[in-house]
Amino acid sequence: MYLNWLLKKTNWWKNQFVFTHQFISNQGYRKNLTRNIEIVNVGSNPARFAFDYDKLILGANWSTGNQGLDMDYQLLRFYHSFMKEGATVLIPIVPFSSVSAYLIPSIYKDKSYMVKFYSVLDYLQAKYLPQFKHVRYWYKYPLLFNWLAVRFLLRDVKPDKRILYDSDLTNRVDAITAELWMDNWKSEFNIKDLEAPLSLELQKARRQSVQLMKMILDYITERGYKPVFIMPPVSKKLSTYFTERFREIYIDSFIREFSEYNVPYFDYTKVLEFQTDDLFFNDLFMNVKGRTTFTKRVLIDLKMI
Repeated sequence: MYLNWLLKKTNWWKNQFVFTHQFISNQGYRKNLTRNIEIVNVGSNPARFAFDYDKLILGANWSTGNQGLDMDYQLLRFYHSFMKEGATVLIPIVPFSSVSAYLIPSIYKDKSYMVKFYSVLDYLQAKYLPQFKHVRYWYKYPLLFNWLAVRFLLRDVKPDKRILYDSDLTNRVDAITAELWMDNWKSEFNIKDLEAPLSLELQKARRQSVQLMKMILDYITERGYKPVFIMPPVSKKLSTYFTERFREIYIDSFIREFSEYNVPYFDYTKVLEFQTDDLFFNDLFMNVKGRTTFTKRVLIDLKMI
C-alpha cells in the first residue's frame, strides 16, 4: 500500500495523466468546472498540441493525448453538459483516422491507456470500459500489475513538459522526425505501400471507424451542437508524404462517408503559412506559438472571433 502511494508521487505516474487535468478542477472532481463552453475539441495527440483557446474564447481542449474515436465519444457523453447550447465541436482528422479502429484490440489491452479515462469518467460509465475491473485495481494498486514500475521509485523519469515547448524545428528538443512518424505509422497499421488499396484488415477497421464517427456525429447533432471536421497542420516535410493518392485512400474518401451530415471540413495541411519551422517542436506537434497562431486562425475561419 505504502509503495503504491509513493509510486503515485513519481513523474512516471503523473505523466500518464498529464493531459487529463482539464477535467478536474482545483475544488475536486468535476466541481466548479467552467460551464457554457463555446467550443471544444476532442482527438489524439496532434489535437492536444494544436489547440489553445486561452485568451481567445471560452473553449476547452478535450484531448488526453493518445485517444481514439471510441474515447472521444465517451468524453463527449460525459462532459457535453458543460457546453453551451449550440456549441461547436471540433473533430480532428489526422492521417490515419479512417483506419484508427485497427488499433483498438491492442490499446484495450493496455491498462495505462484505459486508466486515464477511468480516472475522468463517471463510475457508472467507466464500468462499461474494457477491462474495467483490472483497470480499477491497476489505478489503485499499480505495483500489483506492474511490479517493474518499482524502479521509478529509485530513478524517476522527467516530467512531461511538452505542452510548454517553445522550441522549433531549427532548434529541436524532440527527435521524432517526419520520416520516423511515417515509419511508425506504417508499422503500427501494417502498411507497406501508402498508395496501395487498403488491406482486408484495414477495410474492416475503416468500417468500424466510420461507425464510431457516425455515433459521435449523431450524438452531437441530436443535442444541437455543431460538428466541424478539421485537419490540423503538419510540417512542410511531413506534408510531402501525403500524396493525392494517399489523401484519397485515407482521408478524402473517409470524409465523404459523412456527407449526409453536412459537416464543414477545414484542411490546414495544405496551408503554407502553417508549414513554417517556427510553429512546430516536431514535425507533427505544434509548439506554444503554433497552437496560439493556429487556434486564432480556426476561430476566425469559423467566424467565432
